[in-house]
Amino acid sequence: MVDQGLTKSSGTVDNYILAIGGGKGGTGKSLITASIGICLADRGNGVLLIDADLGTANLHTFLGLDPPKIGLSDFVTKKKSAISGVITKTGINNLKLISGAKDMIGIANLSYGQKVRILNNIKKLNYRYILIDLGPGTSFNTLDFFLISHCGILITSPEPTSIENTYRFTKGLLFRYLRKIISKKVVRSLIDNGVRQRNGYKFESVFDLLEAIEKIEPRLGDTIASHLSTLDIKLIVNQVRTSKDRAIGQKMAIAAKKYFGIPIDFLGNVSHDNTVSKGLLQKKPLMAYLPHSKIFKELTEITQKISPSYQLGLGFPAD
Repeated sequence: MVDQGLTKSSGTVDNYILAIGGGKGGTGKSLITASIGICLADRGNGVLLIDADLGTANLHTFLGLDPPKIGLSDFVTKKKSAISGVITKTGINNLKLISGAKDMIGIANLSYGQKVRILNNIKKLNYRYILIDLGPGTSFNTLDFFLISHCGILITSPEPTSIENTYRFTKGLLFRYLRKIISKKVVRSLIDNGVRQRNGYKFESVFDLLEAIEKIEPRLGDTIASHLSTLDIKLIVNQVRTSKDRAIGQKMAIAAKKYFGIPIDFLGNVSHDNTVSKGLLQKKPLMAYLPHSKIFKELTEITQKISPSYQLGLGFPAD
């Protein structure tokens, strides 16, 4: 326990968990997750990909695989007692996969106990890199999967709706994070009211929330701001076509600092490429059918910028 009613986690971590999310579907999260995973594995690292797009899992497709016979649903239903029992081979050296849940009604609405069991077991897996491919939206389950990572990567595209959803995801993530680290019930209640916009509370930015917290707990706002500055969140803009598109990433990073008070590291752009869909039809991963393409080079350069910093890793918040 630390001062001002904040809690923090303890313990050592042997792996490096990256969560890939962003709020909107169709931005290319699965393609980028698979590609980064392949690049990391190609460098000799043990890599595990986890498809956490519950209900609409398709990460295996971007690896050129048919739907695996086992997946997260088998662990959720306890057909497999250990999460290691649902890990499958990909045919790519150093790269393994936990396929998303399939054929299970309501899997996207995990109970709190099911979620905790999955998250705790993921953190115990012995892989150098664990990449979690998240589904769209800002549900608590999605945000909590993002929050167990050491580094969270936001994926957006240049379309206004995608950018808007990325900001909404970031705001929801930070409010969820604050609910995790703050132990005082009166402040947590304030956050809940603001998220749900009830009892007259509506916070347009994190700064609005911190100002409201300061009125209840003087000096707590500064402590929270200090915690927020340690979050390791990165950004990739996918499907870029024009020079205007290529400027979006840096602008979003600046806006995030202004409105959320957090630094976001812009990793780079990934170009739009019409031939990507052809590779999916051929059931081949990107690196297999576009090894000399611009998009391959961009993803390779982005992967080289990813290094362990062990910043996030906060565990799941209590509901």
